[in-house]
Amino acid sequence: MPESAHCARRSWLLLGTLVEIAAEAPSQSMLESALLAARAELARIHQSLSGHDAGSELSRVNALAASDPQPISDDLRRVLSCALDIATRSRGVFDPTVGAQVAALGFLPPQAAAPGVASWRDVELSREALRYAKPLVLDLGGIAKGYAVDCAIDALRVNGATAGRVNAGGDLRVFGTRGEPVHVRTGGPQGALFPLVTLVDGAVATSAYGGQRRRRDRRWAAPLIDPRLRLPVLSTRTVSVIASTCMVADALTKVVALLGRGAQGILRAYRADAVVLSPARGRWRCTRLESTMVAGA
Repeated sequence: MPESAHCARRSWLLLGTLVEIAAEAPSQSMLESALLAARAELARIHQSLSGHDAGSELSRVNALAASDPQPISDDLRRVLSCALDIATRSRGVFDPTVGAQVAALGFLPPQAAAPGVASWRDVELSREALRYAKPLVLDLGGIAKGYAVDCAIDALRVNGATAGRVNAGGDLRVFGTRGEPVHVRTGGPQGALFPLVTLVDGAVATSAYGGQRRRRDRRWAAPLIDPRLRLPVLSTRTVSVIASTCMVADALTKVVALLGRGAQGILRAYRADAVVLSPARGRWRCTRLESTMVAGA
């Protein structure tokens, strides 16, 4: 969006990444209010659902929910409800209870729960509270950032923006009447820029798993955990998912990364599409898994 009297772009360090928010509004005052409201939503979600902050709601729940049912916010309820639905549909390929494994690899602070004991089936979410049937660690890092982007988009709309864009380190959502071309850039020495989709009112989440690995106990490790084995997966794929919300797109990148073409049925259930880029013999191979292209060109 070009800078003008009633168009603006702002960038902030939030959610552990550089977040860019752009918007249009009928007046300058309305535009500034919308941008600040969107920023406040991102900060609020990060403060509540961060697994790195010992004072967050998520950390409190992880510490206490195995002993006593815990009241939870609407934000945590929405994110966890979506996470459990995807866990059910994927038969546990997406599992938000892998936090102990992620922590053991050094991608989260140390946790008390032992890795490999519990699963998403041990998360008991009722209308009143959240309870863990076994000690476990929820890790919402694979879905909460997408939810935060959705909340920021809602804030832009509620505060009078007529078009907007929120990009949080690969989690992107736009709204308005104009289509926005989206490209995905791969990492590494074979890096390339690929045209992905033209978004009108929708979301794209991209995860480049090859760039997230680190050394741990003389081995390479990555935060992508296969819940079926409770082991990290070293993938060189760059996975993009196009969906109506960024929360769903964010979570489904993990399912596609682990299942590949086997994720087709789950994508169809959420009316989502995916693009997988894989390095092959000095170039990138592009695989499209299409259902409805809800936000596509």
